[in-house]
Amino acid sequence: MKYLLFISLILFCSCHSDSSRKGQGEKTDSIRLQKELYALHRYVDSIIKSDAILQQRFHCSGAGLTKDKVSIDFLDIPEDSFEAFKSAFKKDVFDSPLLEFNIMSDITFGPEIIPIKEDSLGQSVNIVLSPIPRDIPQGEAINPDSLSMRAEYDYYPLSTTEVKVIITNHSRYEYDCGEGYSLTYYNERQKKWEALPTNPIRNDVLWIFPPDCPTHEQTIRLYTSEVPNRPGKYRVYKSFNRNTKVAYAEFEMVDTKGVEQIRKRIDDYWMDRMDDEKDTTAQNIQSTGIYDNDTIGVSLMNNSLYFQEMFRRKVVSYSAINHGRIQSATPFTAPAFLDTLQISMKTDSAVYPVGTKSVSVDLNNNNSEVLFFGEDYMVARKEGNQWLLLNGDNAWTDIGIRVGQGEKYQFTANLYPLFNDNRPGNYRVYKEIGFYDSKEKWFMVAEFRIE
Repeated sequence: MKYLLFISLILFCSCHSDSSRKGQGEKTDSIRLQKELYALHRYVDSIIKSDAILQQRFHCSGAGLTKDKVSIDFLDIPEDSFEAFKSAFKKDVFDSPLLEFNIMSDITFGPEIIPIKEDSLGQSVNIVLSPIPRDIPQGEAINPDSLSMRAEYDYYPLSTTEVKVIITNHSRYEYDCGEGYSLTYYNERQKKWEALPTNPIRNDVLWIFPPDCPTHEQTIRLYTSEVPNRPGKYRVYKSFNRNTKVAYAEFEMVDTKGVEQIRKRIDDYWMDRMDDEKDTTAQNIQSTGIYDNDTIGVSLMNNSLYFQEMFRRKVVSYSAINHGRIQSATPFTAPAFLDTLQISMKTDSAVYPVGTKSVSVDLNNNNSEVLFFGEDYMVARKEGNQWLLLNGDNAWTDIGIRVGQGEKYQFTANLYPLFNDNRPGNYRVYKEIGFYDSKEKWFMVAEFRIE
């Protein structure tokens, strides 16, 4: 026999105001109660859902939330066992005056529930729930300018098992919806949308989207064991306002060929705009590559969340792009010298204006030994008692440079003002050098100011 299990859950969000003190007091009390209920619900629900034995013992798969109580619903237990179940739950799990207990007997058709074993209070049924396809909901299409649905990313690899959907109310009107949804795939051969398996359990939940509380996120599970992911377009549909209106979020799955096309799209954007000094995103890209078949590595000069979001917005939004670890500003702590062993380093000017893109640096060798080093350098800004390294290009040509006695080596140190907060202050250029045929190395430093 097939049944559909509903866990009662109503979330109510009220953003209305009242000018009277009494109304304000009632609103404050209501908000306080809602916060207490929400915290209690999360706590009790997590206890139940993390313990399969507990679920079997009490015939309960989680906690529900009503307007003024956290509900514990015992599934299909005899009425004369209700008090025993309730007392046992209070004693062994949790007790609170905000808890209410019910027998869940209003079951409608849906996923399959297979009884395996049922005898004493300490035993219970073993429930198997099968994912079920749901038809595309009917109703008036909502203008995206009023309410929009979007997937977190535009593209996903075939290995994806979850997709986050973001719903946002852009209008001055109120929208509401339930937890239910329909997941579909566009079959190119048949030129139609196919319904795919969805979560068999739909919590009886009401999400309200008032103009001043406009956004909600919902995670959609992809049941790849039932229907494997295929390259192509997918949609998540949802009904709003008592099933009178409909909106959807669309995304695309890509195979190996699709991953290569996305990587080419990134490279084309980068190559076409790398000389455009006004294109911050193109200037920020350092390298790209594909690994693990579906992951695209994109190295950014400034790898902050802000610049990652800028990349997704301007280039491509693909869930399996890896920008590497986000790092905070790194202090430079090694010893460094302005002038040592008759070797000195300095910039061509002591002061530069805000917005300066680069500085010219001279390394002078008056030592009898030949200096030997590479092209790399670092730039840092003084913050308090620390010198914090700026974001810069970490890709260097692997060459050896020699500077003999009486010779000068001049190089340009880029400050990358697009990716650094180069505000007025003290700055340094660091460069590691050594003598030819010697393993000993040290850092030279040139100081300047930005004003």
